[in-house]
Amino acid sequence: MAETHVLVHGAWHGAWCWAGVIRQLEANGDRAFAVDLPAHGANHLDPARATRAGYVDSVVRFIEERNLRDVVLAGHSLGGMTIAGVAERIPERIKRVVFVTALVISEDSSAFEDMGPLMSDSAAAHIRGLAEGESAFTLTAERFRAAFIQDGARGLQDFVLSALVPEPSAPAAEKASLRDFYGAKIPTGYLFCENDLVFDDPAKWRVFAGKLKNPVTRSIQAGHELMFTHPLETARALGELARA
Repeated sequence: MAETHVLVHGAWHGAWCWAGVIRQLEANGDRAFAVDLPAHGANHLDPARATRAGYVDSVVRFIEERNLRDVVLAGHSLGGMTIAGVAERIPERIKRVVFVTALVISEDSSAFEDMGPLMSDSAAAHIRGLAEGESAFTLTAERFRAAFIQDGARGLQDFVLSALVPEPSAPAAEKASLRDFYGAKIPTGYLFCENDLVFDDPAKWRVFAGKLKNPVTRSIQAGHELMFTHPLETARALGELARA
C-alpha cells in the first residue's frame, strides 16, 4: 500500500532540500510532498515576522488544502519543533510522526532551551550570539562543513551552503506547551544518523528520542545532512518507519 509522506525541513533549509528523497520515495511507489516554512524557500515572509505558530499553520494548511490523510509527517532537525505542533492540531490526519535526527521539544520549553545542555559551551555561546537581538541568524560555512555535512563532497557542501537562508530567531526561542502532543496516542518514529556531529557526540540525539512513547527507530550511517549525502538510505528508512 502506498504511503503519503509530508516532509518538513529544518533551520536554514527549504522544501528543496528533500528533492532527492522525494524522488526515491516516489520510485518506491509512495507519494511525497515537501513544505516551505515561512521565510524559507519560495515563501518570502520577512524573517522578523516568523513565528512558531506560523510554521505550524503553514504545514496544517498544506495538508488540509490537499485533503491528505494517513500522513507520515517527517521533520528534520529544527523541523521536529514544527511537526509536533502539527500533530497536535490535526491528529486525525496523521498516521505517524517521524523525527529525522530532529529535536523533540520538551513540554513548555523552546528549541534553544532544549539544545543548550547538549552543546559545548563554545557552540552554545556561538548560537546565542548569532540569535541574540537579531531577527534571523546563520551558521558559519566552517561550522556547517565540519559538523553538519562533513560526509559530503566539497562540491555538494558548496551547493547546499549557497542555498541556505538566514533562520528566523523567534520560532526557536518561543516556548511550546505541546501538552496535547505528549498526551496523544499518535505513533512516532525516530531516524538516527550515526555520524551526526551537530552536538559533537552523535549519541546525544538519543535524548530527544527518549521523550517519545515507544517510537519505532531506524539508524543510518550519515551526518546531519542525510537528505543530501544519503537520499536513497533516507528514503528507505522513511518507508520502513511508515510501515512499521
